[in-house]
Formats: sequence, C-alpha cells, structure tokens
Amino acid sequence: MMPRMRGVLAFAALASLPFAGSAAAARTATPPTPQALYLPAELSNICEADPQALQQAIARHWRPSLNAVDQWTQLVRSFSCDLSGSRDLGWHRVPLRAYESAIRYPLQWAEWEDRNGRSRRTVRMYYSATQLPPKIDFWIGGRIDEIRYDRRAQRIDARFPAAGSRGASGVAAQCAYTTLQFRQQNGLWLLSGVEPNLAPRC
Repeated sequence: MMPRMRGVLAFAALASLPFAGSAAAARTATPPTPQALYLPAELSNICEADPQALQQAIARHWRPSLNAVDQWTQLVRSFSCDLSGSRDLGWHRVPLRAYESAIRYPLQWAEWEDRNGRSRRTVRMYYSATQLPPKIDFWIGGRIDEIRYDRRAQRIDARFPAAGSRGASGVAAQCAYTTLQFRQQNGLWLLSGVEPNLAPRC
C-alpha cells in the first residue's frame, strides 16, 4: 500500500473514533508534525521547478520551519541536477570527491543486498575524502519522491526514485531508489549519507 494511502486510511480511522477530552484540551494539544513531505508534480523535478516555490512548500509543511532551507535546496539541485541534467540516468558511478566541500564527515554509506531471499543492510563510514572510492555507484536523477525531516536528529532525507525511468524494467527497477541524507554543520546543510536501494520490497 502506498504511504499516502496508508496516511489517508489512518486519518479516516482516527476521525471515526469518539471524541475524548474537553474542547479546551483539544485547543491546547498540538498535533504531531508529519515527517514526510510528498511534493506535487510541479515541484518534484527540482531541476525544473521554481526553487522559491519548493522552499515555500517545505516551510509551510514544517513548523517551525527548517533553517537554511534555501541553501539545502541549492545543494540538492547541485547533487542531482548537475549530474543528471534533470533526467533519470539510472545507476551511475558518481564522483563524490568532486563535491568535497559539500560533504560532512563521517559520511555514511548504506547498501542493501539480497542473500537467500533476505534483504541485508550493511553500513560503511568514510571519515575523509582520502577514504572515498574515486566513484560510487548510485541512482541519479532530478526527481524527488519524498523529503523526510527528523527534527530531533537534525537530518533531512531526500529520496530519488527510479520508477518511470527509461531503461527501468521489472518490479525491482520500478521500486529502486537512492536516499541522500543531509545534516547541518556550522549552519550549512552538507551531505552526510548515501543509501542506494537496488531492490526494495514493494
């Protein structure tokens, strides 16, 4: 079931429950902020979308709003659009060392692999540019499927899907994606993690 549909069903189930508590309690209670932001079609291709409209959508979704969201938007555009030119290019060997000034160390690299029908996640940590391989293979494209913000961890995750891309075939290819993780350092958002997932369970 799609995440959006699950959210709709969960909201419908809550709405059907009898009201408990006073009206005053309802006024003082603050609802939990949704973690995920699913962008409308006109903003999902961040290479072609209006960056200010994207920033406004993010600011409206999270209250209080994220710090330096304009700088984060520029950073994501450079990682995805400079490499892909707004098109989904598939799995490419990306020269992360070329983005040295935009990386926060330690950089976490998470990989998924299937062994005997089970998905296994392994994590590597790179503590400097000298430890990075010359190029790392992950999916690259200009579309963002979802943005997740973890206020407690001060982390933004941007998921770039493979679905609907040229050359993608089969369920695994349609569900594959890459998540880029960003954390702040000295007030700036920097890339802190990459998680390519070749064959997630759909």
